[in-house]
Amino acid sequence: MKRLAMAATFALALSIGGWGQAAAQADERTTAQAADVQAAGEAGNSDADSPGTEDPPTDPGDDAADPGTPTEPGDGEESTDPGGDEDAADPGDGEEAADPGEGSDEPTEDSTPIDASFSLDQSSMPVDEAAEAIPYTITGLKAGDTVTAGPGENGSITVDSDGTFNGELRGNTELKVGDVVDVTVTVARDGEESKTFSGSVEITDSQNDSDAAVSVDPQSQGIDSYLDNGVDITVSNCEAGEEVTVTIVRKGEDTNIWEETKTAGDDGSVSTSFMPGTGGDGWIGDFVVSAECGDTSAETTYSVTEDDDSSDADLSVTPQSQKLADFLENGVNITLVDCHVDSEVKFQVSSAKDPDTVIWDETQEAGEDAAGSVQFLPDGDGGKGWIGDFNVLASCGDKSAETTFTVTDDGSVVDPKLSINPETISGEDFIDRDQGVQLMVNECVPDAEVHFEVYSGDKSEKLYEQTATTNEEGAAGIHVYGLGDDPAYYVGTYQVFADCMDVSRSGKFEVTGGESGGGNGGDSGEAGGGSSMPRTGAELTGLTAGALLILGGGAAIGLARRKNKS
Repeated sequence: MKRLAMAATFALALSIGGWGQAAAQADERTTAQAADVQAAGEAGNSDADSPGTEDPPTDPGDDAADPGTPTEPGDGEESTDPGGDEDAADPGDGEEAADPGEGSDEPTEDSTPIDASFSLDQSSMPVDEAAEAIPYTITGLKAGDTVTAGPGENGSITVDSDGTFNGELRGNTELKVGDVVDVTVTVARDGEESKTFSGSVEITDSQNDSDAAVSVDPQSQGIDSYLDNGVDITVSNCEAGEEVTVTIVRKGEDTNIWEETKTAGDDGSVSTSFMPGTGGDGWIGDFVVSAECGDTSAETTYSVTEDDDSSDADLSVTPQSQKLADFLENGVNITLVDCHVDSEVKFQVSSAKDPDTVIWDETQEAGEDAAGSVQFLPDGDGGKGWIGDFNVLASCGDKSAETTFTVTDDGSVVDPKLSINPETISGEDFIDRDQGVQLMVNECVPDAEVHFEVYSGDKSEKLYEQTATTNEEGAAGIHVYGLGDDPAYYVGTYQVFADCMDVSRSGKFEVTGGESGGGNGGDSGEAGGGSSMPRTGAELTGLTAGALLILGGGAAIGLARRKNKS
């Protein structure tokens, strides 16, 4: 009761001395501030909330000056008595009731920043979710802290417990895709300096998580890359174990180009790839990929464009130079790259001496590596004729390239020459032993065996064969003539083959009709027939001194007998 009496005496003294009005006004401001703090932080105070109850210290100019008015200790008296003793009666200390340290929102000189942290739950959100609520989290708060966040319609919220506070910004219904929401959150605490945090949320397109989703990688690429790599397709948001069907159509058309069905994994997704296979430039354009699982479906698109690189393809020949023996055995490998998969690749080889005459060509399709590769291996006769420079031309689509290769003489390759003299002879001259036909091989190697064969014109039957040995100059020959009396038996065309050191040469001679005999003249391409047995012989002549006579063999006799029977 002593404190109450002192407070009343102080108020009366101010009034008598002309300070009553100022003291009352100061005390009213102090009481209002104290009441605000009490309402925010001490909502459970029964005296403040009880209707009809007057708080004696709220107005020193009223009942507080009446020493007969009963007061209850602890009724809020302390809020006007910062000193708690007789010092409170000092008129110079009348403003102490407004000390911020006694419940004011203003920071004191000794206040420190609030030790809290802030984070947005998501840095990007679908527009429909963000319009409903943008969540955020603040840690390190204390009961009684006030949180004000924006933009939104939440206003200020007083925290009722220490620790973490999970808040939401609501009412942002005007958001649209592409917006960036700048979020600001301020934390206020009694007696300490307030703290403001900021962050941002990017607004994206909404997706219904219950629907399937399909994506293609890449969504645009050049034709070469597409033919080499195709596209990767991923379908998500299906049920685990559900069948997923993926189709591809050309944009604007309904016919499926490709279709595949797979089972969704545990995460409700499937992955697959589409390789175009054949088609080349026909794949340029836009395509639609559709996916179905259960009752949901989704689609997306991708594009295939022409390649910007219009440079020529790259042509190579391996080896570009080699010896004749190696070339005849292995040939050369020719490769053209930078084509399109399955495009037509053409190769040609010509001699540098006669570039307009194609001596070899081949066409194939480019493989999955967009390249064409062939081997050019010379066959048949040629020998040293392959020595020299050669041109190679290759093309695919509108691309082309040229290169060369060289074959050198290594001295190890035999290039024999076959001569037939005469190439045309009458029947009468053919049965004349002193004339006949001379078969010669030159430019072989000394002491080598040369094997001669004579066939009918259609090569269906071997009529004669003989082996001769070359002289020191690499030459060998035989003299072929008919031993029969009727030249008509021999009318026709004969094929000649000569082999020396595994190199074969070929030629032919023709026997024409004679003046005597009763034969039918024969058909071109095989020996004739008559009433007497024809005889065939060969003579090594004109090579060295001392010619050796060789008579006809059994094959020729057998043929003559079959002719007679017919």
